[in-house]
Amino acid sequence: MERIISGFIAIPIVLGIILYGHPWLYFILITSFVLVAAYEYFSMLSNGGLSGFPIVGMVLSFLLLVVYFFVPQSLPVFIFCIPVTLFTVWFFRGKNVRAALDPIAYTLFGIFYTAGLGGYFLLIGNLQGGRDMVVFILLFIWVGDIMAYYGGQKFGKRKLLEVVSPNKTIAGAVANIVGTLIVAWLASNLFFGQIPLFHCLIVAFICGIIGQFGDLVESLIKRNCQVKDSGTLIPGHGGVLDRIDSLLFAGPTFYCYYQLFLATEFI
Repeated sequence: MERIISGFIAIPIVLGIILYGHPWLYFILITSFVLVAAYEYFSMLSNGGLSGFPIVGMVLSFLLLVVYFFVPQSLPVFIFCIPVTLFTVWFFRGKNVRAALDPIAYTLFGIFYTAGLGGYFLLIGNLQGGRDMVVFILLFIWVGDIMAYYGGQKFGKRKLLEVVSPNKTIAGAVANIVGTLIVAWLASNLFFGQIPLFHCLIVAFICGIIGQFGDLVESLIKRNCQVKDSGTLIPGHGGVLDRIDSLLFAGPTFYCYYQLFLATEFI
């Protein structure tokens, strides 16, 4: 019941801001989700006894999102500055040379895992018809997750990758893909006219697979940090990172597909 109530409250607000919100409001929405996810990541590190630079990581994550939204042409320069900054921070704070790479590597991974991947939704939102595309991604990922849950519950016997996530099954993974394709077909035929049906099905199929990989990646992080959920912010759902783990991988995949196969059709 908590999951259902949380969904009924959150989903209309999120979709309303994405479709009708001012660009600044859209930026705030995406940034808020990503920064909370980054905070949960660093909290999991701490829980697992792993070192990092959480404050510096959060600041750099925010600045990376700012660059994504306002000056995306400067991304290569800023991305270069991130590891340089982390090494500089260690030089001023670190003492144990033999453990120097641990906090730098964990922080660097956290920045790119949350803000680096999540920032692609800012790039997509700035495209022509980009807000509709974001809703399209959300729909097929959400429905795919629901189909995976119920498909796994009813038909799941063989585990997908038990060592990482004991509850995920092959049947659930297949149901996820079926769900993404159904949503892609319905969205293209009913209200989503920016992308031809063929491309809707292909990109949904690819993102559905990559999105599940993102789910497994977060499960691996939680296993390593010995936590069940990334947080407790969303009643019945766990943390924000638990809700956007698939999206973090699906968003960049969609953007790359768009740039490779669809960008010229929207010029």
